[in-house]
Amino acid sequence: MHTLADNIQLKAPQLTDAPALFACIAADRDYLVQWLPWVATTRAVADEAAFLRYCQTRIAAHQLWLAVIWVAGQPAGMIDLHEFQDDHAAVGYWLSREHRGQGIMTRCLATVEVIGFHDLGLHEIDLLADPANHASRAVAERRGFQRAGVLREHLPLAQGGYHDAVIYSKLSQEFTD
Repeated sequence: MHTLADNIQLKAPQLTDAPALFACIAADRDYLVQWLPWVATTRAVADEAAFLRYCQTRIAAHQLWLAVIWVAGQPAGMIDLHEFQDDHAAVGYWLSREHRGQGIMTRCLATVEVIGFHDLGLHEIDLLADPANHASRAVAERRGFQRAGVLREHLPLAQGGYHDAVIYSKLSQEFTD
C-alpha cells in the first residue's frame, strides 16, 4: 500500500474491490468508453472480478504492476505499469468522475514513477493518450512527460475503428522525486 495523502491510497487489487470498481465504471460508462475500449465489455461485477483475477496472475508473474486507487476509503480507479520490455513500460490509468480534476491522478502518477524508476529499475515510462483526451494529456504534461510523437490509428475504439495516440515518455534521468 502507498499512501499519497490522508484520503488517497494505492492498494494491491483484491477481488472484493470488484463491486465498487464496477459501480464507478457503470456510473461513468459513456465518458470512459470514449478512451478505454475495455469499458464496453465490462458489463457486470463478474467481468470486473475476472479482470482482477487476471491482473493478480500477471502481477504474480511480474508482467504487470497495478494498484487500485482509493479515495476517502473507497475504490475510485486504477493505475498500472504494463508492457514491460527492455527496461521500458507503459502506464495506464482511469479515475471515477467525481474524483477527476482534483490532482489525484497527477499524484498517483508521481508515485508510480517512483515505483517504476526506483523500485523496478525502469529506464523509460511511456504514456499513450487520445489527442482529444485533454485531461489525460494534461496529467502527462504536469508530470514532465515529453511528447514523443503521434502513433496513427493506434488506439482501438469500442465501437470499431481506431484513434491516433499521442505518445509521451519520461526517462529515468528526467525523473526527480
